[in-house]
Amino acid sequence: MIPNFDKFIHFSTVGNKNTRKELAENVFAQLNNVEMGHAPSLPSQTDNFVGAIHSILDNETIRQMCHENEDLSEKITADILDFANKTKKLIDRTENPFESEHNFLKQFEKTTENTFKWLNDWKPIKEFVSKTYDKQTLDTDFYEKEFERAANVGALRATPLQTAPQFESVKEHFTEKWNEQLFKKQTAWELEIIDRERKKFCKELYCKIEELKKLQEILSPFTNELGRLWDMSSGKWQNTNFDILKRYAELMQRDKSLQELAEMLGRMQQAEQEYEEELFTDIQLKTKWKVESASKSDIVGIHESDDISSVLPSEIALLANPTTELIFYKKFAEKKLQAFDYQSRILAYEEEQFQNCRMKAKEGKKGPFIICVDTSGSMHGTPETVAKTLCFAILKIAIRDNRKSYLISFSTGIETLNLTDLKNSLDKIIDFLSMSFHGGTDAAPAVHEALRMLETEDYRKADVIMVSDFVMSGFDAATQKKITKAKENKTKFHSLVIGNSQNQQVIKDFDNNWMYNEGNPNAVLGLLKDLKSL
Repeated sequence: MIPNFDKFIHFSTVGNKNTRKELAENVFAQLNNVEMGHAPSLPSQTDNFVGAIHSILDNETIRQMCHENEDLSEKITADILDFANKTKKLIDRTENPFESEHNFLKQFEKTTENTFKWLNDWKPIKEFVSKTYDKQTLDTDFYEKEFERAANVGALRATPLQTAPQFESVKEHFTEKWNEQLFKKQTAWELEIIDRERKKFCKELYCKIEELKKLQEILSPFTNELGRLWDMSSGKWQNTNFDILKRYAELMQRDKSLQELAEMLGRMQQAEQEYEEELFTDIQLKTKWKVESASKSDIVGIHESDDISSVLPSEIALLANPTTELIFYKKFAEKKLQAFDYQSRILAYEEEQFQNCRMKAKEGKKGPFIICVDTSGSMHGTPETVAKTLCFAILKIAIRDNRKSYLISFSTGIETLNLTDLKNSLDKIIDFLSMSFHGGTDAAPAVHEALRMLETEDYRKADVIMVSDFVMSGFDAATQKKITKAKENKTKFHSLVIGNSQNQQVIKDFDNNWMYNEGNPNAVLGLLKDLKSL
């Protein structure tokens, strides 16, 4: 489906309306195809913009990113059309350096057929053209002679031209040549402006494309909507908010084990599997000896036949005597000649099918996450970086797998972030990643909030992951009772302990406890080992 470019088509001054429509459609088509030859060519009547637009489109990165991505193709097509429209307006507003020459040419074209009047008009024209063009380009002396010959100036001075057709023919030839040279200069001047503006546009466009590639890498799979990212890359995000995402993306790149840890946490969803009966067809191959009568291998007897090659010698002997020869022909005609019976066997395979049934696990949606992150002052520094980076990785997994995610940050109070619409929550995620960790530690409100969310439809089968140094007081009996009840409903509670000062009374309430000792360079690898052993 070709998108609408009505504003350009109806209101631009490039070419005419039909040309603009064709240009918009063909630029879009070329962007939507990797190979330039697979799309229609651009229309020629576009006020000298064809070459510039071809140059813009002939960019491998742009074509690859736009290939079969209509949203991005539409955005870039609109930008290219806007470049053409603005450049055409610039040309129209700029003082034309060839205006006086245009006027001279128009003046000459209106010259009367009166010889005397023509001679007066010709002198300034000749002087101007001689100064402007060399003889190889436009020879005024040659044309002056042709004019005089055609007009027979010496004989018909100040009288109507008797040879007007010849005079007009020379005049037409001269104006045609002059127009041609003027058109070349005018075109070269316009192309110079177009090329200058094209370079500016390409510089901005290619920078934007590179920025888009970076955003695509950083935000994938937060969003794969390249058209939306195209708008973001030139907006308020460019110099501020995306820097936070870049920082945590770079941290994950440097420490691949954190990404692997997040992947393993993402596989820890413990929702009860359901099974269903499945019918299937089983096939077995059986071997069997098959008789090939046409092959001669083993003699198994004698039978009546007309096969001369297999006839017994005693039957052939009938041909030796004229009396018995007729008997041979009669038996041959009736296919009653005594002949050897040959038979060959080959080993063949036959398929035998039968129905069977088995039990298989139902494929269900992966469950959501509830992530509790300690944002108290004791988490400042390396624990804060690890916690945020891990959250960044887990959120990306949740979006990739289309899993809901509920983020609870806690210190002396809690703040929540319900990321049921993750692709439109980038600003909220960035706010969390850029916040400072401070205050005391009280995990009970966060656990209560997590337990409350477990009773909702969206998070009924969620697993809870708490990231903290667990330097906190233990949970009261009522909270512990609620945790136990949630476990009975198949919810798993996981803790990621950062540091080695944790309260053992707290972490015993969790199903799985993973330790991250910031002083140990192999801390994440140790965590992975613990996870893989489950």
